[in-house]
Formats: sequence, C-alpha cells, structure tokens
Amino acid sequence: MTNKTAYDLPCIDKLIEQGQPQFGVFSQVNQINYLDYHSHLISQKPVAQWRKQLKANQFAFIQIVHGSYRICLAVATIKLATTAFAYIYHEDTKQFEIVEALLPLTINTQFIGDHQNGEMVFEHDKLTVKMHFSPEFVSVRLNSEAFTVDADLQRAQQPLAVCSPSGRRGWTFTQKEPFVSTSGELILQSSSKHYAKTDNSEGDHNNPTLIKFDSLTRANLDWTLGFMRHETNWFWSCINTQLEENRDFMLNLSMGVNETGVSENACWLDGKIYHLPPVMFRRDSLDGEKSTTWSISHQNLGWSKVDIELTFTPIKVYKKTDNYALVASIFEQWIGYYSGHIKLDNDEVIVLDQVMGLAEDHFAKW
Repeated sequence: MTNKTAYDLPCIDKLIEQGQPQFGVFSQVNQINYLDYHSHLISQKPVAQWRKQLKANQFAFIQIVHGSYRICLAVATIKLATTAFAYIYHEDTKQFEIVEALLPLTINTQFIGDHQNGEMVFEHDKLTVKMHFSPEFVSVRLNSEAFTVDADLQRAQQPLAVCSPSGRRGWTFTQKEPFVSTSGELILQSSSKHYAKTDNSEGDHNNPTLIKFDSLTRANLDWTLGFMRHETNWFWSCINTQLEENRDFMLNLSMGVNETGVSENACWLDGKIYHLPPVMFRRDSLDGEKSTTWSISHQNLGWSKVDIELTFTPIKVYKKTDNYALVASIFEQWIGYYSGHIKLDNDEVIVLDQVMGLAEDHFAKW
C-alpha cells in the first residue's frame, strides 16, 4: 500500500514489485525483498537465487558522537569476503584507535532480513559486531580487546530512502538517517589508547573506564544493499553535530553511486529533512597519509535555489587497500573539519565553521 507524506514522497511496502525494483526517493521502504528481483544474465536467462545472494553487496555503518569522542563502526560483505572495522577518535587528545578484522566468504557472519527487521552479525577473535534492526530501534553491540560499545538508537520519522539503477541490470538501495536518541555506553579497556586520557574516578588502571551515553549523544546510520557495478566508486560526506542555539544538524552528500539523476543528498535540521540537489566533489591531489583540502559544491542546473559551498580539511584517516585480482578495494574514510554554507530552498542559511565530520573516497572492484 502506498501513502503520501507532507513531502509528497511515497511510502512503499516492498522494494521489488513484479520482479523489478521501484526507483526513486521514498519517505520509507518497509521491506528490501531483493531475492524477488528477476535479474538476467547477458544470455537473458534468469539468475538463480544462490547467484543473487552471492552478488548482492551489503553494508551498514553507524557513527556515534559523544562529547569529544567519535565512534565509527561498520560491517560489509561482498560474499567472497566479509569485513568489519571500528575506530575511536578523541578530538581533544587527537588519539585515533582502530580495530578491524576480515573473514573469508560469510563464515561466522549472519545477514538476516533488512534495515527494518533484521540482523547483521560478525564474529572474529579480534572483533565482534552485532546489529539488530527494528522499525523503532537499532541496537549495536561491539566487543574488542581495546573497547566495547553497547548502544540502543531510537529511529527518527524522516529517513532518506533511495533506490537507483546501477549499470544495465543492477540497482542500489540505501537508507540514511539520524537517530532521535542514544542510550548505552562505551567501555575503554586498559589496553586502549584512550584509557590513560580518560578521568577514572577510582584511579584504578586495572579496571575498564565506562562512559555513559546521554541526551547529548548523537548517532546516525547508513544501510546499503545492492547489485552494483563490477567497478564502483563514490565520494561521501557526513556531518552530525549541534549548531548554535542547540539546533541538531545532519548532512549526507554523495557522488558516484546513484545514476540517472537520482540524488541521495539531504540534510536534517532539528529532525526535519531537506532534500538537496547533486553535488560535485573535488579532491585534487593525494600524498600518502595526507590529503589536501576537498571542495564540495552544488551543481547549478537552474531549477534549485539550494546553494552548497563547502571545504573539508582532513586530519585523520582510516585507510584499507586490498587487491586480490578479481576483487579489490581502496577505502579511505577521513575525519576532518568542514567550513562553508548551505542555503536551503526556503532561503535559510546553515553556516559551518570548522565543524567536525567525515569524508569518504572509495573504489571497489567486486
């Protein structure tokens, strides 16, 4: 059943109808029934179910911002391999700590259901991540030798849900959303880089340090599944912060995945979503672990009053490069500072001055 929101965007029950995906921007998609997709090879013969399961790429990324701590974690699978990572950056001490693990195929992993009703589980000696998805909440449990995250994230009412074509027969669905509230805790073990930099009321350095999430803790989700091009690349920008006058703000910008003019660009101001036009990322040069300032600006096509002019100054990076001939990846997720402005179509101007956020540059062959 389809209904309309105040933004006149459809809410659909199932993504795949009569064997084909529904393309566009939606207020909500309740079920990603990707195995109902009637895919075809070049021979025009239907693709078997096991091949659809094998070819569907899937990942989920969660960011939690608490005070000076920025916690980012993800699980991703291309079925030939499954990876997970998590890192913590402390804005005051500049400490940056990464835990990561890789598993062959989908051994010791589970990918059940979807972004509304499902689970993603990754179990490795170095790192365990469990994500549970329901219509109201997303819960995440992460365990490693350095730190533990246990969080329950309450979903908002206005996510960004987008499905667009990828190549001749493929498609990609993504949902981005800020969370309304976050409860739970971050536990720093004595082996963590952050442990010594944290006040411990008992002064006992043999005990872990517990940091409780509260009403000021912010979080957001990026959940994606699709049959992407054999070679895929994208740029991505994400900010989750509190502006002056205690206004909650989240930004999602991308370039490179969506085709045929579909845009997954949006920002949220005090929970209200504003859809944004396409943008152009410019990253002129690379130098090892350093990166020059990026620029992100709107593409002025004459039909939108939105004006976006941002610069991103990177400071830290989680970088992972893999090359196994048939599959390869160059993944860079940077932490840095954004400055500039976003003028919305209602003429409201959001000014950013050295606001911390993320920027990503990713190439994959899968």
